[in-house]
Amino acid sequence: MSRLHTSLAARRAARRHLREERALARALASAPTVESAHEIATLSARR
Repeated sequence: MSRLHTSLAARRAARRHLREERALARALASAPTVESAHEIATLSARR
């Protein structure tokens, strides 16, 4: 049962990471200026 829980937790973590990456990509794509896109990328690199 422990392996199952570990596997499910790893899958949830991977999906969460992909969701965050897609959200970042959307934020960068919708940034009004290159400077604001750079600021978004810088802030995301700090996490």
